Amino acid sequence: MIRTHLKVGPAAYPTTKVAKFFEMVDLCQSKQFSALELEFIGITATEYTSSKTMEDFAHYAQNKKISLSIHGSMYINLAAIEENKVTLTKDHIQQGIRVAQAASANLIFHPGYFQKLPHNTAIEKAISLLVSLELTHPSIIFLETPGKLNSIGSLSELLEIAAQTGVQIGIDWSHYYARNLGKKFREIGEILDIFSLLENTINQKYFHMHISGIEFSSKGEKRHLPFSNSDFPLELLIQSFQEIDYPGTLICESPHRWEGDTELIQQLILGTITEIPRKKSVTLFDYFK
Repeated sequence: MIRTHLKVGPAAYPTTKVAKFFEMVDLCQSKQFSALELEFIGITATEYTSSKTMEDFAHYAQNKKISLSIHGSMYINLAAIEENKVTLTKDHIQQGIRVAQAASANLIFHPGYFQKLPHNTAIEKAISLLVSLELTHPSIIFLETPGKLNSIGSLSELLEIAAQTGVQIGIDWSHYYARNLGKKFREIGEILDIFSLLENTINQKYFHMHISGIEFSSKGEKRHLPFSNSDFPLELLIQSFQEIDYPGTLICESPHRWEGDTELIQQLILGTITEIPRKKSVTLFDYFK
């Protein structure tokens, strides 16, 4: 079965230049992508695009049949300790919600770091901060599964936050793979169990997801890679998507997302290819054959 409810597209290159937004939507249309994620990741809380501009842009994207999402600031930390960082986190979340609602889009962001806090204290702070925002539409917010071990974001932690605040969980499959040191995703059942867990625990029906090649160490994620340079099991993941029929969005964050990797995802989904070419790792043994 070809999964028709899955929207696929790249993460945009970080920019707040509106002209670039339009260019990227046009490029997505030319490549037959169906989604685009705008990266509001490194800006100040005063640099967000106006609501009117986002509404106009969303209308343009809708006419091109491109579904939008927003990646929130990397300065967000739901477990922030210093008061100025708590305020900064709230400002970025509120601005992210504003532009997401103007664009009829979902907002996804990283929950933050434990710092020196006990894990249960960090989770309590995260819940308290989100509750203090008095979210009117929490279901448009997706907390992204992180790749580093010092980040808030095991599935059980995110499920606890989501259950008490109404937000959703955004699965970054590559981060999840790196955080588990490559020991996950050996079979389709493992992946389907994650969908079932979210559905049965917090009644999540829509899945906003990220994907990329990934390099990791004993501390988790190191950096994103092109699929051809990574052992991330992309083919197995796509096969699992064919087993279910949840609506969702799959955003490619590969460094080569505009240079072929998003197309590889589409080809796997459509069945025009069954595996992707990977570069062979060269070892000292190869030089002395």
